[in-house]
Amino acid sequence: MQPRVTAILVARNGAKHLERTLKALSLQTRKPDIVITVDCGSSDATAKMLAEFGPAQFIAADADLNFGQAINAAVQVTPLPTHDRELLWLLAQDSAPEPTALEVLVDALEIAPSVAVAGPKVMEWIAGEYIHNFGESMTPLGATVTLVESELDQGQHDGLSDVLAVSAGGMLVRHTVWEQLGGFDPALPTVDDSLDFCVRVRLAGYRVSVVPGARVASAGDGVAGPNQSSRGRLRRRRVRAERSAQLHRRLVYAPAGALVVHWLSLLPLAFMRSLGQLLRKEPGAIVGEFSAAFGAAFNGMRVGNARRSFAKTRTLGWDAISTLRVPSAEVRRRYSLKREASLFGLHGERPEIRFFSGGGAWTMFAAAVVGIIMMVPLLGADTLTGGGLLPLSPSLPELWASVGYGWRDLGLGFVGAADPFAAVVAVLGSIAFWSPSFALVLVYALAFPLAAVGAWMAATRLTDRGSLRALAAALWVLAPTFLIALADGRPAAILVHLLLPWLFFAWFAAARTWSASASAALLFAAVVACAPSLAPALFMVWLLSVALAGRRVMRFIGILLPALALALPLLADQGLRGSWLNLVADPGLPLPSGHAPTLQLLLGLPGTDGWAGVLDRFGVVGLDPQLFVPILLAPLAVIALLALLLPGARLASGAWVVALLGFGTALAANSLVLAAFGAAPVRVWSGSGLSLYWLGLVGALVIGLRSLHRFASAPGVVAALALAVVVLPLVAALHLGTAAVREGTGQTQPAFVAAEAQIDPRVGTLQLVPQADGGLLASIERGAGATLNQQSTLDSTDQTLSAREKALAELAGNLASRSGLDTSADLAEFGIRFIVLQPAGSSVEAADTALRTETALDGNAALAPVGDTEFGRLWQFGETDAAASTPVPAQAGGVFGLVTLLIALAVVGSTVLLSLPIGAGREAVRQANRDAIRRAARADAKQKSKRVRRTKGAVASSDGDEGLEPPVGTDLEADLEADLGIDRETGVGTALESDDGFSDDAAEPVEDTHAR
Repeated sequence: MQPRVTAILVARNGAKHLERTLKALSLQTRKPDIVITVDCGSSDATAKMLAEFGPAQFIAADADLNFGQAINAAVQVTPLPTHDRELLWLLAQDSAPEPTALEVLVDALEIAPSVAVAGPKVMEWIAGEYIHNFGESMTPLGATVTLVESELDQGQHDGLSDVLAVSAGGMLVRHTVWEQLGGFDPALPTVDDSLDFCVRVRLAGYRVSVVPGARVASAGDGVAGPNQSSRGRLRRRRVRAERSAQLHRRLVYAPAGALVVHWLSLLPLAFMRSLGQLLRKEPGAIVGEFSAAFGAAFNGMRVGNARRSFAKTRTLGWDAISTLRVPSAEVRRRYSLKREASLFGLHGERPEIRFFSGGGAWTMFAAAVVGIIMMVPLLGADTLTGGGLLPLSPSLPELWASVGYGWRDLGLGFVGAADPFAAVVAVLGSIAFWSPSFALVLVYALAFPLAAVGAWMAATRLTDRGSLRALAAALWVLAPTFLIALADGRPAAILVHLLLPWLFFAWFAAARTWSASASAALLFAAVVACAPSLAPALFMVWLLSVALAGRRVMRFIGILLPALALALPLLADQGLRGSWLNLVADPGLPLPSGHAPTLQLLLGLPGTDGWAGVLDRFGVVGLDPQLFVPILLAPLAVIALLALLLPGARLASGAWVVALLGFGTALAANSLVLAAFGAAPVRVWSGSGLSLYWLGLVGALVIGLRSLHRFASAPGVVAALALAVVVLPLVAALHLGTAAVREGTGQTQPAFVAAEAQIDPRVGTLQLVPQADGGLLASIERGAGATLNQQSTLDSTDQTLSAREKALAELAGNLASRSGLDTSADLAEFGIRFIVLQPAGSSVEAADTALRTETALDGNAALAPVGDTEFGRLWQFGETDAAASTPVPAQAGGVFGLVTLLIALAVVGSTVLLSLPIGAGREAVRQANRDAIRRAARADAKQKSKRVRRTKGAVASSDGDEGLEPPVGTDLEADLEADLGIDRETGVGTALESDDGFSDDAAEPVEDTHAR
């Protein structure tokens, strides 16, 4: 009896590819005996095309039918098979067989009666010389493995025969076996349906074979098998379906005794795999991981039905297919090879940053030399003091305990949120874990080379010329705001200046890689934590980036998340107070600063340039810094403005937007007073905004000089030398004695108090500071004294007085007056053991207050004078129990503190994992290979399309051979552009601009924007 073949063609909105498939089916050298077409609720011309083809049966089915269900619907209209030579040929709308495909497949089943399923070599739809897939298998753990995919077909795999499984599109299966096994598993709608069926075929005692001579082209429409599109939504759906199918098969194949273990492991595995997805730069797969896990865990009916069906037809053990599985080591080897090929296909040879050969190392060395010369007075210091510098907590547990929401042992103590800056300080202090305070010394020692390297790296995004990169580094290191921050002892502002170039470096590549996006998110959080006043300006930059990101917008959306997670407790606290403006207050120790003129801010100077003091010191007359400083800075401004008129003006305009946002921030901060230190108002420091302003100016200058080519050297050197003259007094501030920073002892309390703090960590010290207006500032310090990580803007911006603060003020007034009032009870109530009267300032009022207070304290019988110390005059009160009088509340953070801490840990931890430059995952590599093949075919397809238009339908090959006409109605260029998501009018590709969280650029090179 001759074989009888029933071809079943399933389509769903597939008019684009269906015409080629129907024509290929009609050209078969061995015609199918019966053709049944199934339309699954198409809304285009698919149904009409299927009906006009003239099938034996045309079935109009519902749109929600998957491929297996559509095949079953077609099988039901055929008579039951009476012998094993009745065959079913499964085709989809995008399964276009070559003319001899069916003949070769039938011959393969004829000569091997034990073979129940035969599969063709599935080729790419456009790049027909490439293999789409050829044979399938599993790893020992059940993961699906395509034996051959995305390879140029040179006959290298034609010796392959017996396999574990074949793909569904083009499969030829014996009708009797299909009926025996019940067809595809209904729980596997698109992914692994054929793999599961072939596994059951194998374990039922039959063989599965691939037939290299039979070739079928596939476009990956998603009817037979998953949709292979690069578009974000479809990629997410495909990955979720792949994981769901794997978990379903795991539960179906598992022994009864291990089923409970597998079920209990579903959610823990989803969590662990989600961490892996972050490392592989595929955050879009995380939702699919948990969706698949929950679906498998609570879909027991489908699992039960599949297990019963599997057990009913199984006659062999798993050992029968063990040799057909692919070892895990082989899978890793194949992945490694594909990854290398995909990276080269995507990027070619990676351009290098050339840090050493391009002058980066020499730039860093020169900056280090200048930094050493500037920091000579601080060499050998273990700690620093002065300005806003304070020691850090001596141990890492204490350092990290100041992060988040909880007890703030500052002043009288309160329960509240820490500033996000506390997290930055904790990370910084952890670097010098043996002595956290030494981390600030390291910041000063490495400030110049770190600033130079950051600016040099940021300049690599703008130019490939080493000289311009070095110039950018020099201008950034010599920025007045940076030098003033170093002299004034503003650690937060110093960190802002060091981090801003790296933020630009990462932000510039955020649209291309998830690693850069996550790095930008971490840097954004650190910059905003150090300078909250920059948050509005950076938010505007973020909005602009989101608006211009297109399909890659998801890589910018998440940039704000770490900053919001860290600031969540502070947002809640300040919001409850109704003082939202206080959120932009500078963190750390409050430092009073004067109002700077607008012209001075325009020059990039948040404070004095130092020239007036130097000229007065050396008796130089006739030179007015207000005249020559603007003149010296004019070359820099002129070049930055000219960049708007030269090639690259679009990028220069972006740099100027950043500069203007920074200058606007500085102007606003200059007029904003949110805190006070005694009688002195504390303004938001304008220097942080000027750092952003300077970043934009330097960027515009580099862009402008880049366009001048060989004429760039002279104006660049002039601008750098002029700036060096302007900041010379600031560079020499430590040598001239005009800097507030000096070598510290590591203590903020007298040694007598510090020794007592070793016994009683919460011993209280009343600090009395005479004020310039004749007042007296009173505050309490616990233990060894104040630390930088304990400072809180909640405390510094709170201008209201609580009842206890009023009582403390009354106590200080009584102590400073010779009233004869016994203050022992009040001192004991506040847990005060020591009183320190700090030296008075230069004002007469402060000196009078200090003298009056000292006299009163000396005459107080309850106090014992200890003597003068480097921190002021010290008195001791009798024994007090600070822990008993001012106890720390148990579980001060409560549930809110725990929840916000977990949120911060989850968000920041996920971002850190995503930022690690480990590379792309297997899904990204596989997609990159396919897209590289399609892009390689695009140029050829365009040429053929032009020839089609010129010859009115006749397409000739490039060498003039005949017989290469495409099927009627096909447009190779249109097909390729639709697959890759390319707009035919604009020519802009969107398929690789995935918003799903999959990285298609595992190793993104640093490119020169101008060259692009």
